[in-house]
Amino acid sequence: MVFVSASNTSTITRPDLVIPLKADAAPISLRHSDKSEGRAVPIVRKPGSKVDFGAEIYGINLNDFSNADFTFISDALHRHKLLVFKEQPEMLSPQQQYRLTSSFDPDETTGGFAHGADPYLTSHNGVDIYGLPNRPAIPVQPQVHVLGRGEVPSGHYNFPPNFKVKGIDHVDFHLPPHIPAEERANGASRFYQWHFDGSLYNIPPPRVGCLLAVRTPKGPDVTVHWDDDSGSEMQIAPGATAVVAGSRALELLDPEMREIVLHSRIEYAPHAFKWMSTAHSTRLGHLIETEGKEVRLDELPPWEQSKVCRYPMVWTNPVTGEKSLQVHGQGAFKLYLKSSPEGEERIVDDLKEVRAFMHR
Repeated sequence: MVFVSASNTSTITRPDLVIPLKADAAPISLRHSDKSEGRAVPIVRKPGSKVDFGAEIYGINLNDFSNADFTFISDALHRHKLLVFKEQPEMLSPQQQYRLTSSFDPDETTGGFAHGADPYLTSHNGVDIYGLPNRPAIPVQPQVHVLGRGEVPSGHYNFPPNFKVKGIDHVDFHLPPHIPAEERANGASRFYQWHFDGSLYNIPPPRVGCLLAVRTPKGPDVTVHWDDDSGSEMQIAPGATAVVAGSRALELLDPEMREIVLHSRIEYAPHAFKWMSTAHSTRLGHLIETEGKEVRLDELPPWEQSKVCRYPMVWTNPVTGEKSLQVHGQGAFKLYLKSSPEGEERIVDDLKEVRAFMHR
């Protein structure tokens, strides 16, 4: 199964720490040091690759980083957009993972960080566990979730014995037809969901997503099919996470579309993930199919218009000034389109038209 990065997530994948860039903030109080020993080495590309982002970081122990280390990390992240931390002396603890991520959001007060408080899941020996069966929260640090599939090691940060993570499967979310079992057994796969991290309602998205790779599925590469009638496919390691640079996405738009998104805004549905929970994703994983299966607004948990999230479609890197396309297609509910700063704003609230624009 191939999926796209999730914020503050402990995932059963590769033993490196990957941080995709979201935006800027000042660090919280950290151990003082006058100098960081950190080194950033741009990731080596395959011949012919058009990827122009990402760096490996050496010389920083994330279980004991200082204020100087954080300043180095923040600057490197704004310049390279994605960092992979190498040669860690020991596994990053959930508590320290949350400390690292929340250092970029010192004013965060939701308690649940990216998505707010998770629903109650189960209890064991007086310890409450929150989250969902396919991404339970770690008991000792509930802002950090586990992605993967299978049984959690006994006593793992207060998880009960024999606790199993359900995992995600495109069969539960994508519009049929699904990939047949025999094709999956031979290495066929899809992107489960293209997204950026955030609740899309009430809580601002976290500036940084932090993905800790613990253990990866073993075996030959899988073939990811776009399943959008383009015939596109790619070879990728099983269980890997695909990451896209929003700056490159903006660059690839045709000139007319680029001008529109530069001056337009997007509104997300209230309780967006609850709203889409009864609907199907497209087989590509980038949008919701328009079948009228979304939860009705009057059947959602109580919500307020003032807490509905409305953001620019293009965000600006505060260090480099570079602009990036930043939209969540599946949560899109309404568009406010302008083709120039002084142009007339056109509101699009028909979901079929909203999604046609997002697909384009």
